[in-house]
Amino acid sequence: MERTLIILKPDAVKRGLIGKVIETFENVGLKLMAGKMLKPSADVIKNHYPGTPAWIKEMGEKTLASFKQSGDDVMKTFKTKDPEKLGQFIYERLIKYWMEGPIVVMVWAGPNAVTVARKLRGHTIPALATPGTLLAQYSFDSSPLSASLDRVVKTFIHASGNTDEAEREIKYWFKDAKFKEYEREVDSLYLK
Repeated sequence: MERTLIILKPDAVKRGLIGKVIETFENVGLKLMAGKMLKPSADVIKNHYPGTPAWIKEMGEKTLASFKQSGDDVMKTFKTKDPEKLGQFIYERLIKYWMEGPIVVMVWAGPNAVTVARKLRGHTIPALATPGTLLAQYSFDSSPLSASLDRVVKTFIHASGNTDEAEREIKYWFKDAKFKEYEREVDSLYLK
């Protein structure tokens, strides 16, 4: 059994998408192991992200790719094409975005939980998400649109990127939690 972390950001809470997200994960057989709602401080949000130079550069590269895909001019909007500068700008906006209201932090478990959750969530830029994914169903946001409104792309849902990231994030948000195993009827169909 693999575990993954899912966070519903303030816009998911404001839009009443908590139940839809939970239903989506339960429908494929993932099991909710823990959950909590809170309004995190800037430091808590900042420490959720790796914040490493490589991670910041990756955020900038995603922004560049989104602008390229949409045909918009990143230079006109940000006055730079430097992935590190763009990434730092996005990082600062992410912190502000996460502070717009409460968030819901959950741990989900199941075979290939990280991969399954990421597939269900969809591409991190909603405008690029595959039809049927949560981000494609409930958002049309993009880097050019968000930049024109002086905000970060509103993705409403975070899903751990890999098993190492999932374990780090679970330990961060649920420090000493002991996850109780429980049996569901659907488990006997797939796990025995």
